[in-house]
Amino acid sequence: MSQANQIAAAGYTISPGQIWTDKAATWPVILVARPTEPGHMYLTHEHPDRESITAVHLCCALCESRPSVFCLSPDDKGEGYRVSTADMLSGILAHIRRSHDT
Repeated sequence: MSQANQIAAAGYTISPGQIWTDKAATWPVILVARPTEPGHMYLTHEHPDRESITAVHLCCALCESRPSVFCLSPDDKGEGYRVSTADMLSGILAHIRRSHDT
C-alpha cells in the first residue's frame, strides 16, 4: 500500500482551540420551533403538498431576533437530524465569530 493512502499519527489537532470550544459550550442558546418561510427549499421540494412546516432550531439566546445557530430538524413532524455535540458547537462557534465581538 502506498504511503499516500495511510493515516499517520501527528503531534497536532485541527480544532478551534480550547478557549473557543469552551466559549461555544457555555454560550446561551434556546430551542425554537417556528414555521418555515414561504418558498423554503425543504417545503417546496420535499413537501409541496403542505402549506407550512415547523422547523426546530437551536438559537442564540442573546440575539433579539433569535437567529438559528443550528437546525435540529427541518420538520417537527418527521425525524430530526442525527447530530453530535461537535456539530452543534460548530454552529454556535460560527455564530459567535460572525455575530458577536468576543
